[in-house]
Amino acid sequence: MIKALEAAKKLNLYLKIVTTTSSFENYNSFFNIYSEMEEPCRRVAVLTPYKDLEEVTEVDFNKPIKKYDLIDNNLWIEEYPLTTNPKTINLEDIFIPEEAYNLLKNHI
Repeated sequence: MIKALEAAKKLNLYLKIVTTTSSFENYNSFFNIYSEMEEPCRRVAVLTPYKDLEEVTEVDFNKPIKKYDLIDNNLWIEEYPLTTNPKTINLEDIFIPEEAYNLLKNHI
């Protein structure tokens, strides 16, 4: 296992705690249109090349995330409940397996 912060430094990435959102389409029969709402679902630790990343979109928030999955150039690492204060998550305690590190290294 490799510390995610060390991996971020070596690969010139950012370790961030982001909020996942899921888009819901709602049909408004009065206006005959579909509108979209985004609802926050949970927090996820990700390794990302995007400095200002705050949200990511997920497909099915009813299932646990697939750890170490590369989605839109972001490596999803760990999930936390939405009620978790991001300031209480110690980034030093987040690790990734060497296989995930190699996946990132080969992807960038």
